[in-house]
Amino acid sequence: MKRAIVLSGGGSKGAYEIGVWKALNKLNIDYDIVTGTSVGALNGALMVQKDFRYGLKLWKQISFNKIFNDKVKDTSKATEVISTVSKNILQNGGMDVSKLEKLIKDVVNLNIIYSSSIDFGLVTVNLSTKKPVMLQKKNISRDKFCDYLIASATCFPAFQVKNIDGNSYVDGGYYDNLPINLAIKMGAEEVIAVDLRAIGIKQKVIDKNIKITYIIPKCNLAPMLVFDEKEINKTINLGYNDTMKTFNALDGNYFTFKKNDLLKNYNKYNNQLIINLKNIFNNRNFTDELLKIRVFKRIMNKNETISKKEFINIVDNLGRVFKLNEDLIYTYRKYNRLLYKKLKNTKSISKKEIEKNIKNKDLKKLMSKDWIIKYIYEVIEDVIHGKENKYLVPLAISLPKEFLCALYVYTTKRTFI
Repeated sequence: MKRAIVLSGGGSKGAYEIGVWKALNKLNIDYDIVTGTSVGALNGALMVQKDFRYGLKLWKQISFNKIFNDKVKDTSKATEVISTVSKNILQNGGMDVSKLEKLIKDVVNLNIIYSSSIDFGLVTVNLSTKKPVMLQKKNISRDKFCDYLIASATCFPAFQVKNIDGNSYVDGGYYDNLPINLAIKMGAEEVIAVDLRAIGIKQKVIDKNIKITYIIPKCNLAPMLVFDEKEINKTINLGYNDTMKTFNALDGNYFTFKKNDLLKNYNKYNNQLIINLKNIFNNRNFTDELLKIRVFKRIMNKNETISKKEFINIVDNLGRVFKLNEDLIYTYRKYNRLLYKKLKNTKSISKKEIEKNIKNKDLKKLMSKDWIIKYIYEVIEDVIHGKENKYLVPLAISLPKEFLCALYVYTTKRTFI
């Protein structure tokens, strides 16, 4: 069965595809066809060469100032990058990509590509004829191969158009930014498609019987023209993590955990979390409004539990609120320890101010804030230790997600104190 890797365009987001490649190597997943658009075509050519170490080294060395003639002081700032690109669009018809062209010609080994058994295809658009161009390796002459790679990645109007034999070419994303159909036409019977969620048109898949495994970033990636070393390293890690999760070699949704660690976390703390919740509301007047919240109704009235999906959502929500690193691979112990540390280090704000907002039902300002979770945590701590708080039920009703997040940290904290 022929397997194709399909790589979408997305500028600097393409570092994610290097992480995907690393994971495919780790999982011993081979491929017979590679198709790509824009940066996906560039990465695809490297994948045909099957030299991952070289591809990884290349991406780790890439920066905005190395691939464009214009310099940017801080490559991590999208505003500076956009300002430079905008100036070039107005003055020069787009960025001069001659340095990028030289880099591509230096890294592409035509002897390996044309002798490889791995087939290759790319997408570009002929601006002169206003027609898409889908090319396979066998249809591209060796002396024009790099030109068409560059044409596929010519993100007009940000980049100047690419001229080949009297025709002007622009980015393939203007026709198909995820060329699954091209892979199918080339004989693919199974597809692994990496969709960077970048701007561009995606054609509908022509054959619904083809097995397609999509790998899509769970976290937001840096803007497509931010070629910054730190962001690129993070993006590579995210590509690796998401691919390993897609093939069930790691666990998690937004954040990433070692295999089976989330299940261990659930089995260890879920029952205690339910016990703590019931202890909080036991013999208290939990109103009809509280029981309208689905999760509380199930637990308090039907003696059901929190599902694994709900539990993972709590874990993810907390990581986002407390800004844990998205590209690390965690054990549940390390993750919970970091959450507790972040909560304890969160600066408390005036309880009077919070309670005033609760009383006035003006809670929009408090949503998803680390300090409101800390406040709820302190309320839970007081109530479980016998100190009443009249805002307990209003907090649970108005902020059920934050309430469960605070309860989770309270439940897991005993491991660390």
